[in-house]
Amino acid sequence: MSMNNHHILIVEDEDIIRTSLRKLLERHDFKVSEAISVKAAQQSFNLNDFDLVISDLRLPGSAGTDLINAAGKVPVMIMTSYASLRSAVDTMRQGAADYVSKPFDHDEMLNAVRRILGESKQTCTEPNRLLMGNSPEILKILRTAHKAAPTSAPVLIHGENGTGRRTVAETIHGGSSFAEQPFITINCASITSAELSQILQQEDSGTLFLNNICELPTTMQPAVLGAIQQTNFRFIASAEQDLRVLTQTGRFRKDLFYSLNVVKIQVPKLRERASDIPALIEYFVDRYSSELNLQISLSDQAWQALLDYSWPGNVQELQNTIYQGAILAEAGEVIDADMLGLGDAPQSHNEIAIDDVDVATNPAIDAPAGLSLEDYFTSFVLENQENMSETALAQKLGISRKSLWERRNKLGISRKKA
Repeated sequence: MSMNNHHILIVEDEDIIRTSLRKLLERHDFKVSEAISVKAAQQSFNLNDFDLVISDLRLPGSAGTDLINAAGKVPVMIMTSYASLRSAVDTMRQGAADYVSKPFDHDEMLNAVRRILGESKQTCTEPNRLLMGNSPEILKILRTAHKAAPTSAPVLIHGENGTGRRTVAETIHGGSSFAEQPFITINCASITSAELSQILQQEDSGTLFLNNICELPTTMQPAVLGAIQQTNFRFIASAEQDLRVLTQTGRFRKDLFYSLNVVKIQVPKLRERASDIPALIEYFVDRYSSELNLQISLSDQAWQALLDYSWPGNVQELQNTIYQGAILAEAGEVIDADMLGLGDAPQSHNEIAIDDVDVATNPAIDAPAGLSLEDYFTSFVLENQENMSETALAQKLGISRKSLWERRNKLGISRKKA
């Protein structure tokens, strides 16, 4: 269905954000107008002429929420920073149709816009950048998401960062009875107890996406358990770590795990569905050709480098790599391998870099037969981090604290809570 009949007003005082959002919406056939403040919007336009208003929360003069009443029946979406979760919840109570965190993800923004405009079913059937492909792993995820969407069953999504856990959650939300209700993301690693309580006490319904629930402090876990049993929200959670293992160490409540572990989805690492990589490459090349208004192409060497690389950052890293190449290329220039910033040779995921670990002089990192260094590192850290400081762990492994931190991020091993 064409979106040409939908007219959207953007109210944002930061030129870069306003321009980026306008270009994004125009590329998807929306008609867009702009204003830099609430006052400018009201002076320049009749708000009733729009199908949707997207406004920043903090604007010069008046807050973006002032547009909620001024726009009457026209829905208003509020953009707010990640640090302003409390403000975001308040905007929902004031009547905002939805909110999106800044800096916003393009697909997240488009999903929210289409959901508000009644296009959620179309959104759910469109190819998604992180779930694109025909590998058995992706087809299984899509089948499970399709089956789970119409139900109210909690869903638990496992996978590394950058694999598309949030995308799976949004796909389920888009095909559910909550599709026209808010999709609220809770960052379990940073949310405070007060913020969590404020969200869970809302009377409205919608989907709560508990991102990285393995990071939720044990003191807050009972509140989530009670909400699953008592509220009208649809609960979808994601985790990098195996929650079943965390229940055995007391870091995650067993009753909360069993309440969430109804529909299980495992999102594979990109290297585990390598057959999808060519389609993803073509998608991102086309996307940035349009976004940067350039005719982007890859050399044979660049294609080979992308296919050979092991992608520790998964699809997100692939996207960023192609974006970098597109930015560095001059008009009409073919992107070569050295523009991608992948280095001379890809590093295997089954080994730790020699620069990080001196195996010969550090017997502690001498992995048992049949166990890769990566697996041994993960096992060693998880088994010892409760009783050892970061400095002691790094010394025992024969690496610097910086290397320990980098490898934790790469492997998705969170630090113990202080």
